[in-house]
Amino acid sequence: MNKKHILIMSMTGGFGHVRAGEALLDYAKEHVPEMNAEHVDITAIDPSLKKYAQGMYGAASKKFPFVWKILYNYPAAYHLAKKTVFFRGLFNSKVKNYIYQKKPDAIIFTNVEILPLFIGAVKKKFPHIVMGIVVTDYHGHPYYKFSCMDYYFVAHQDVADDLKNVGIKQEKIKITGIPINPGFYVKENIGDLKLKYGIKNNLPVVLLITSFQISSRDLIALIENLLALDPKINVAGIANGSQELYDAMKNNFSGHQHFCFEKWTNTMEEYMKISDVVVSKAGGLTVSECVALAKPLVVVNPIPGQEEFNTEFLEKNNLGVRVKNLNQIPEVVRGLLSENKKYPEPLFIEDSACEKIFQYF
Repeated sequence: MNKKHILIMSMTGGFGHVRAGEALLDYAKEHVPEMNAEHVDITAIDPSLKKYAQGMYGAASKKFPFVWKILYNYPAAYHLAKKTVFFRGLFNSKVKNYIYQKKPDAIIFTNVEILPLFIGAVKKKFPHIVMGIVVTDYHGHPYYKFSCMDYYFVAHQDVADDLKNVGIKQEKIKITGIPINPGFYVKENIGDLKLKYGIKNNLPVVLLITSFQISSRDLIALIENLLALDPKINVAGIANGSQELYDAMKNNFSGHQHFCFEKWTNTMEEYMKISDVVVSKAGGLTVSECVALAKPLVVVNPIPGQEEFNTEFLEKNNLGVRVKNLNQIPEVVRGLLSENKKYPEPLFIEDSACEKIFQYF
């Protein structure tokens, strides 16, 4: 009996899309042996698309947030954006040819941005292929509407309502949660994990993930202010791959008994498990990971669009706090720790989004 071939396609535009794809692959290898699952980053097929994707979202949203907010809430902008990507696809066949060569039975996408480039042609080439997309944020918008898409996997009823309101058929929308690394569901000894990362006390841990815009100078000041809090805390810093920010932490805080740091980590689930509060941007995967572990998230100045909606979801469900500037972070952290309140039980624990998604394939 031939195994069903499932192609999982992500794209580096934010690390969350790729992490969702990797989570699906890890789950399939472990729990769905009857399927031959394969994960690919579309930018590995066509490297030119990485710069294109980063330009579409990164430059527009970070350099011109006010303009981005207007466009994000303007339906005609989505139509124009999809037409632009489709037109580019007329002159770019690398991704299409890759899919044609693989001949998958089904495709699960974790990034919607680039789909107009090839999705129509793929459906025409393989009329019986099953295609689904994971909506990796807590808001659905018109760009997601594709007549040839079979399934939309969303985190919450609010997102399902968003997609229904833009004309996507209700029977295509499935509330599954967002796929996260299976390691988040594994119960571990927190004391042992703390020792693994050099934390030798029982003080609270604040996880600082520098995925938001911050200069080296401001990062140093923020860490100093966090370490100066009374009662004392530990700070775990993740430089999110930035050599500049990593060097700033290394040069100023190496050897500090209440501070540990890394340039990058492949064990984010372990850092989150030992943490009492997480400080980061409101990417869809980060939000889902914090929700899964019931860790309060301090969101730093969310970018208009997806991050704002993700932050609203956190605030609405009492799972996070938004700050407008870096100076607010220490006091907000102090407040969250001193409240010692019971946060809602994890929403996705023991009920894997990956498991629900693969049921449709």
